[in-house]
Amino acid sequence: MGRIASVAVVVVLALVVGPAGARPDDEVRYGGALTGAGLVTDDGPHGRHGTVLTSGGGRVVAVRAAGGPFLRFPAGACSAAPCPQAVVRPAEWGALAPKGGTGRFSFGADVRLTAAPSMDAGMNVWQFGSAGPGHAQWKLQVDGGLPSCRWSDGAGVVLLAAGAYRMAVGRWHRVRCARLSRTLFQIRVLDPATGEAIVPPAHAVAALGAIRPAGTALIGGKRVAARQHDGQTDQFHGDLDEVFFAHG
Repeated sequence: MGRIASVAVVVVLALVVGPAGARPDDEVRYGGALTGAGLVTDDGPHGRHGTVLTSGGGRVVAVRAAGGPFLRFPAGACSAAPCPQAVVRPAEWGALAPKGGTGRFSFGADVRLTAAPSMDAGMNVWQFGSAGPGHAQWKLQVDGGLPSCRWSDGAGVVLLAAGAYRMAVGRWHRVRCARLSRTLFQIRVLDPATGEAIVPPAHAVAALGAIRPAGTALIGGKRVAARQHDGQTDQFHGDLDEVFFAHG
């Protein structure tokens, strides 16, 4: 079993929040628009549009709003297959591995729950790689409405939650996960409208090795599988915006 890092809340290390728009070091940034049929627009410099994969009548919709579009995923928890499922698979997902496996990187999304989350199933927002011994991974999840970030080099694991904070239904949250150095990890939960912290940033210190995920990077769940329910697919239910991965 992998080792789990201890977590400490550190207020003095809070970082300045930059603008939500694309930056030169963005490998992908999905601002909520669709390009053509079944493609989510990448606003980053590389044009790595995301393919929408669905099952059970699920879909991803670009919702127009005064502040710009956002992505709406299937609503309502589903405990028995078939379930409405939808995920987004970025093009050229291999670029979403940390440089050399040990470089600094960050990822996150603006997240809004549209209904009370199930307590019996996970909800994955953004991930690359699988969980389990021997598997490297980075991941953002909001299981039960609790935002947390996960990093693994295949042997050790950092699982970092935003304290005991539970997301309120209907409120946007900007969740940011970062490996700040080889040994320092951070989660921030912010108000997208103001950039202010909703809860203090939390940090963990752990000596993880190279993080080199395999498989496919996905947004909105860990798989699409017609015979599986939410407890097996970790389908996200709600709205996402400004989904990004960046080096540095």
